[in-house]
Amino acid sequence: MSSTRREHILDAARALIVRDGYASVSMHAIARAAGLTRPAVYAEFSDRDGLFDALLDREEERALLMAAAAIPEVEPGADPTEIALRAADIFLDVVLEAPETWRFVLMPGEGMPRAAYERVAGGRAALRVRAQAMLGVVAAMGETELDAELFSYAVISASETAARLVLAEDGPQRRDAVAATLHWLTRRAVAAAGLGKG
Repeated sequence: MSSTRREHILDAARALIVRDGYASVSMHAIARAAGLTRPAVYAEFSDRDGLFDALLDREEERALLMAAAAIPEVEPGADPTEIALRAADIFLDVVLEAPETWRFVLMPGEGMPRAAYERVAGGRAALRVRAQAMLGVVAAMGETELDAELFSYAVISASETAARLVLAEDGPQRRDAVAATLHWLTRRAVAAAGLGKG
């Protein structure tokens, strides 16, 4: 069961990891950043690895739920361009609604442990598989030959790059420009793949 203090400690650890990287983050530094004593932190987490595991669990769940929400269901007869444009806008909004989670997932700083790297890679793979399935459905609707796997890698790559841009220091002010560029790329990719209506 999650306590308010536990969440506060995880928030402090997340901020330190994003700012300083994993290797620089000790239980002492986390306690100081959380405004707590080390015994208070150890009362919630037995060690740094346990704290990191709990943080990864929490942030992975949040990011996957948010990213999955940005992949719309494909209704029969839907316009593939409109689906893709809507997904791009939803994803950018989701990233800006939870910037600390997305900084942790996409920009975690130096010294990421192998286990953390594998968890992030696993989450990315799960989203790519879902995107691939959606692209396959859209291609089948349009009776179009499409390598949905390759296209899904391009979608994930473009989405992550756009997310990093809006998470940068001046990112929120660039949101509309990033969205406009994503829309431009989306329209051309959908047209080039022969997926658009008409």
